[in-house]
Amino acid sequence: MTKQALRRRDRVNAILQSAIAAFRRHGYHGTSLEQIADRLLMTKGSLYYYFKDKEEILYAAHDRALDAVLAELDRARRRGDCPCEQLEGLLAAFIRIMVEGFHGTALALEFGALSPRRLRRVVEKRDRFERGVRDLIQRGAARGCLRPVDPKLAGMALLGAINWIARWYRPDGPAGPEEVAPIFLDLFLGGLAPREASWSLEASRMRRVAAPPASRARDARTGGRQA
Repeated sequence: MTKQALRRRDRVNAILQSAIAAFRRHGYHGTSLEQIADRLLMTKGSLYYYFKDKEEILYAAHDRALDAVLAELDRARRRGDCPCEQLEGLLAAFIRIMVEGFHGTALALEFGALSPRRLRRVVEKRDRFERGVRDLIQRGAARGCLRPVDPKLAGMALLGAINWIARWYRPDGPAGPEEVAPIFLDLFLGGLAPREASWSLEASRMRRVAAPPASRARDARTGGRQA
């Protein structure tokens, strides 16, 4: 990539970051191109060198966010792990994207402001990612590493919770990626684990561990209390 191309890429990223911050504060319709430009010490006219209008900025934000999560889906599928470990890796990457970069925030932006043609493209990519998550849940249940659930409803629950991170997460808040991801994975994967198994945190990653039958019987008698 040439220096000129690198400079253009960096400027486009900066514009998208400024736009997403403004969209979050004022809403898409309440944000002007002047507000986006002022944050970058640019003129409104200079934005037109990179984007035709505000809708194109919104579309670019959605498109880049979805490209990022689809790349993680492809990466998860290429791993040789079982479906539950592929799902774990995908969800961890998805949470990291939501927390660490502007990509995640972009997924929470307004869809309805897009033109029908652009909206179809965004929805197609979003649906492709959702189908990939459902497929991992379904294959995990078939293999026995995840319990049988409705893959569509389970996928909607997982993605809905992660997408909502963009609504409440603040970079200067008390929880960073290293705190958010394990908590969410514990909740999600613990809920999807087979009845005879649980999920535990070990070496900073989630791992499925089966509870020995004797331990389950003892817990049933004692109500889970330690002697």
